[in-house]
Amino acid sequence: MPDIQQGIRDWLYEQPDWLQQAAEILLSFGIASETDIQNLVELLKTPEGQQVTSHRAFDGLSPTPSPASELRLLEIGDISGLENLGPRSPLGFGTGNLCVIYGHNGSGKSGYTRLLKRACGKPRAKELKHNVFLPPPAVRKCRIGYQVAGVARKVEWQANGAPVDHIRAVDIFDADAAVAYLTEETAASYTPPSVALFEALATVCDRIKTQLQTEQDRLVSALPALPTEYAATPAGIAYGALRPDLDDTALQRFIKWRDEDKHALEQLTERLKADDPAALARTKRSTKLQIDQLASLLGNATAAFGDERISAIRALRADAVKKRRIATESAQVDSAKLDGIGMDTWRALWEAARGYSQTAYPGRDYPVTDDALCVLCHQVLAPEAQQRLRDFDGFVQGKLEVEAKAAEKVYQQALEGLPTTMSSDEIATRSQAAGLPGESWGIHLAAYWDQVGDTRDALLDGEVNGPATPVVPPISILGELTTRSEALECEAAQHDKDATSFDRAQAGKDKLNSEARRWTAQQSAAVRTEIDRIQRRAEYEQWKNLANSREISIKAGEIAEKVITQAFVDRFNSELKALGASRIRVELFKTRTEKGKALHKLRLKGAQTGQDLPGSVLSDGERRIVGLAAFLADVAEQPHVAPFVFDDPISSLDHDFEWCVAFRLAELAKRRQVIVFTHRLSLFGVMEDAAKKIGEVWKLQHLHQHCIESFSGVVGHPADQAAWNANTTKANNLLLTRLREAKNAGETFGAAAYTNFAQGICSDFRKLLERTVEDDLLNQVVRRHRRSITTDNRLSSLSHINQEDCKFIDTLMSKYSCYEHSQSWETPSFIPEEPELREDLESLKQWREEFKTRPTGSAANA
Repeated sequence: MPDIQQGIRDWLYEQPDWLQQAAEILLSFGIASETDIQNLVELLKTPEGQQVTSHRAFDGLSPTPSPASELRLLEIGDISGLENLGPRSPLGFGTGNLCVIYGHNGSGKSGYTRLLKRACGKPRAKELKHNVFLPPPAVRKCRIGYQVAGVARKVEWQANGAPVDHIRAVDIFDADAAVAYLTEETAASYTPPSVALFEALATVCDRIKTQLQTEQDRLVSALPALPTEYAATPAGIAYGALRPDLDDTALQRFIKWRDEDKHALEQLTERLKADDPAALARTKRSTKLQIDQLASLLGNATAAFGDERISAIRALRADAVKKRRIATESAQVDSAKLDGIGMDTWRALWEAARGYSQTAYPGRDYPVTDDALCVLCHQVLAPEAQQRLRDFDGFVQGKLEVEAKAAEKVYQQALEGLPTTMSSDEIATRSQAAGLPGESWGIHLAAYWDQVGDTRDALLDGEVNGPATPVVPPISILGELTTRSEALECEAAQHDKDATSFDRAQAGKDKLNSEARRWTAQQSAAVRTEIDRIQRRAEYEQWKNLANSREISIKAGEIAEKVITQAFVDRFNSELKALGASRIRVELFKTRTEKGKALHKLRLKGAQTGQDLPGSVLSDGERRIVGLAAFLADVAEQPHVAPFVFDDPISSLDHDFEWCVAFRLAELAKRRQVIVFTHRLSLFGVMEDAAKKIGEVWKLQHLHQHCIESFSGVVGHPADQAAWNANTTKANNLLLTRLREAKNAGETFGAAAYTNFAQGICSDFRKLLERTVEDDLLNQVVRRHRRSITTDNRLSSLSHINQEDCKFIDTLMSKYSCYEHSQSWETPSFIPEEPELREDLESLKQWREEFKTRPTGSAANA
């Protein structure tokens, strides 16, 4: 074993750190908790966890064995709704190690076995039913009494509930177990710690793999389904074939959607819709013209209200103001009576008078002084007034005044040459004509023309309310208009080409692929998420491969071959021999190793075909005895002390096998509790002989025999001691007691009640007479259902027998045989009256007392 342990240690040092950690947990605690599994999963995912290490000692490979606590079954009771069981009182299994329970077919033996299999969590345990001939019960449960390490316990177990942990170690043999051992691959029930480590490691690997699978399953794709019309497009194919190693360049081809792509799709759509490409080209160029005109207006306005032009207007205004000031300051009219000659208001008055003069004095030069009235006050012009008008005219016609007027004219012409602003209606009209969609164009253009209007108003007002602000050049607007203009020209050129030649089918394919690219681009975030998910799933596949238990199973097979298989085979051969079945040509062999467990199977030894199974060749009895041998080989040598339960172990066996089985079960009972259910009275008797072979004292201490029966459709009732299973003295007294009860029943309820009771008493009296012959008269030298003849210290008592004894017993046997055997209608049997029956019972009791105290040699003297 030290070599085995060192080999395991060396193997562990070749494994990754996460698996070594799992082994350390199992060696220290025996089981890995859910927290341990989660921690191991996280360790396995890391590079450190995947490295091979050698820093652990694995001291748990050399554990100190601890004594196992004894488990005993005490009783089963309070049964409700389970099978057809309904015992009036609990079925007890006695205080000794060997309990034999007899019951006829249908008395509940198999029901108790099925109940125990289910409660102990055994393989192939079938679901327990209720009595199918009755409505489903509200409660389905039982109470199981057991003892662990000398401490008695009781547990209420619900039908088909979780197994009771404390009694899982109970080993149960029935017909299903016999068939399973004969036909199926089975793993040894007891696994040595060295092999159990690998089984546990394989289980841990499976749990880790399950946890990884659970986490992987949570990585659910959220990728939107591709519309079916895009499935055959290059973009659709790429969308449906996402890979974890897809580089960004390839990814960008179908998730990036630019303005150029959008425009190209629109053009393809338009081209495909066009019935007259030439007309469409003309329309595009017309729209282009509108764009160019709008761009020209914007450019002109930007130039007119830019810094340079505003500065020029300001210079013209300053020049006009300056020259007007000079002209005004130089205006010296001596005849003038008032100030302000030459000012704007005066000049306006002068020019108004000039205009009116043409109405009053048409055709005459202004001012008219001869024979004329003043055009303002309509008074006769005195010579002084005439001279003053001529002086004013001379001033107006002077050089400075002419220069001032000229400067003012230039300034005014500059203002009049300023571009006008656009109204909101004009902006909308021009935007529509230029094919500028949406409100944003109107908003941007309106903002620009608002600037133009403000600057223009300021310039026209002479900037009296504040300086004019240069208009910000609409660079983005002009750039977009230029782009659109150029694009329209390209489109128009394409339409011109389409007018002469157009591959409409290819254009349709290009359009569909563009639409698919537009759709996939809209899912760009989902595509990146999906690629990340695929990459994560690929990682999980790698991690699950690391958690594969195949290497563990291979190593477990090597260890199991050394410490399990050969020992299992040897035990099987020994059990065959002990059961008297060594002549049956079968053998046990290892088939394979699965998840750390070595699996074995029975096969015919020396069969020529090599394919015929034992179950198809052996007889019923041979199959039963071989299955029992395999069961015992599997469980008998387990280190824990737990009960054996056998349900009809000798079914189909002849008396030779029956004898061997009985003695093997008695031998097992030396070390562990053995509970045997049987419907064969022969086994009931043979088990007693087998117990005696161990020793009379041991038999009295350990053998417990009793009976179960069915009554009123309910089975499993523990039967009271009766004539057939109590000692003859006690059985005799039981019948007398029953006779008193029959008499009371007759006196209370009438003769029929007495007759019903007395019928059973007469039948049991006949059985008691048979027992009396075996146990009293022949002193148990020979007994029915028993193979042996017992002579030790018993033959001498046979000398007590005399002719009167034989006559007495024979008379009673003849009288009461009719109550045990069928009679013809011609000779009906009648129930004895109570006094007569009592007299016969009392006479047998007195005879027995006298016979047992009879002195030696009295028979000869008689």
